Amino acid sequence: MAQKIVFTFKDDSKDDLFARSQRMIRNGPPFKLVGTGRSVQFLRGVFSRASLCLPAFYYFLGSASAHDEAKTSPDFPFKVAQTYSEFSDLNTLSLNCRKIFDHASKPDLTGANFAKSSDATLQEHAKYWSNISARSIHEALTALKFLRRFFSECSKTDTELLQADSQLQKRIGLLKQHADRAAAHLSLENYELDIKDLAHFTGACVLVGEIIRSFDSPSLGPNYFNEVDAGSYQAAKRIFPQISKFQLFANIKLEQQARIYWQFEDEGIYMLLNRLHYALGGDPTEPPSPPLNSDSA
Repeated sequence: MAQKIVFTFKDDSKDDLFARSQRMIRNGPPFKLVGTGRSVQFLRGVFSRASLCLPAFYYFLGSASAHDEAKTSPDFPFKVAQTYSEFSDLNTLSLNCRKIFDHASKPDLTGANFAKSSDATLQEHAKYWSNISARSIHEALTALKFLRRFFSECSKTDTELLQADSQLQKRIGLLKQHADRAAAHLSLENYELDIKDLAHFTGACVLVGEIIRSFDSPSLGPNYFNEVDAGSYQAAKRIFPQISKFQLFANIKLEQQARIYWQFEDEGIYMLLNRLHYALGGDPTEPPSPPLNSDSA
């Protein structure tokens, strides 16, 4: 009698998809962070986004610097790389801006909610930071009050920001407007964005990120953001050697600068909002201005 062999194929991918989908079905009200938990997690998110803004800025700078060359180049893969990078990195920056400076009060992790943190919440947060950073509670609380004021100034609607007095507020307003109004981020509409807006926004986020790192992630070391800055510029230069010679923090020790900002609150806020961009790149002149093109915005 002949033996019959039957092969049975199991679709593991389908089963895995089903299992993951079932785990993610909501079975109750969404979890809400409150108090110190919300404060800590929001600032950690800002730190992470600040780390991502640096490579996004330099890849955009590199791709924008290569824009004219790509238009006339017979190298089609180069055209694809330039167009994709210019498009995606600008959106990365504007979406990060909208997330960091979200003015909504309903979601947990927004700049507007952090700006409303009570003194009691900041006191508890300062105790937590003091324990993990070996810094005094007074220092941690001073830094947190600086951050609360900064997010109070910048976590507003785009209309309020565009009508504000400071340059950084206006730039955040323009970036939030880009994030909100680029329909599916494929619009051909022209946006009033300049490379200086991106440089000032990125620089401010990184300095704020360094304040957070120094208390919340001291093990990363005081050179963390300077190393990310240098590495991001060199990485973008490998892909786009046409990149303008402009490195945000080439001549700024970020740990030292950030410490000065939070220690002198009024002066530090003013510097972030109105003067920081003049120091970026180690030159008092303004950063280079490769085109911000409507077809990539």
